[in-house]
Amino acid sequence: MEEFLNKVLTDAKKQSAVEAQTVENKSEILDAMYETIESNSETIASVKDMICNVRTEVKEIEPLTTTVDLIRMALSDLAKEVETLEGKMKFSYVCLACGKPLLPEFKICPYCGEDAKLLRSPLVAVPEQKQK
Repeated sequence: MEEFLNKVLTDAKKQSAVEAQTVENKSEILDAMYETIESNSETIASVKDMICNVRTEVKEIEPLTTTVDLIRMALSDLAKEVETLEGKMKFSYVCLACGKPLLPEFKICPYCGEDAKLLRSPLVAVPEQKQK
């Protein structure tokens, strides 16, 4: 009987050692899973911060696109105005009778037939601005 009890006790010790090893292995797996979850949580928090920063930058960019569009329209208007002024600069005189532009060599207005020498009125000269 003593032998039987020793055998049962030895088997129980072996079983306890096997169970302890299994618990240890499972514990290591759980620790690894926990570390992975912690790492993923930090990554998710970092991604959330990046998304917030991108949203803020996009909100700052939106008014810039509106400003760029306004600048483009203003440039278009200025280009038209420059074109008009360049057209006026080609002709140095205007017929007083009909208001049409005349070249300096015209003696008679080609539009209304009036004597151009008597009716010439110089266009308003645009003073040159000094560059700073």
